[in-house]
Amino acid sequence: MTENRLFHGTFTLKRLWAAPPDRVFSAWSDPQIKAQWFTGPAEKWTLMRRSMDFRAGGQEVLQGRFNESGLETLFEARFHVIEPAKRLVYDYDLHHSGSFHSVTLSSLELDADGDKTCVSYTEQIVFLDGKDGTADRRHGTGIQFDMIEATLQSLEILQ
Repeated sequence: MTENRLFHGTFTLKRLWAAPPDRVFSAWSDPQIKAQWFTGPAEKWTLMRRSMDFRAGGQEVLQGRFNESGLETLFEARFHVIEPAKRLVYDYDLHHSGSFHSVTLSSLELDADGDKTCVSYTEQIVFLDGKDGTADRRHGTGIQFDMIEATLQSLEILQ
């Protein structure tokens, strides 16, 4: 039996958002706010399961299915470090239709810059299928960051 080699990837995204760190942090810590940006594409993806226990040692689960292809995605995270308005460290497993796809260590750092927040987010990923998915993951995370900013604006959190 041939097994796939592991592939390791890392990327960092940096943004400057026009909101204080506590408001930016709420995009990750408030389940109702997070549900607005951390989801599959509207009208293309069906939510199957969502839960969030936001505390050190707590877990988050998001599972859904792409309507056209039938691909199921399962995100299972564990929170390790939570420093409100400053830092968040968590790991997550990603499964595609029952196949264990990747393991990721994620870190979020927020620094006040006047009335704005410097956001730095890093993922260190092990892809279990031996393929480099770093560019796709970075692209998808960039889209999520755009959705976070739009969500915060729609909630009138950004000034």
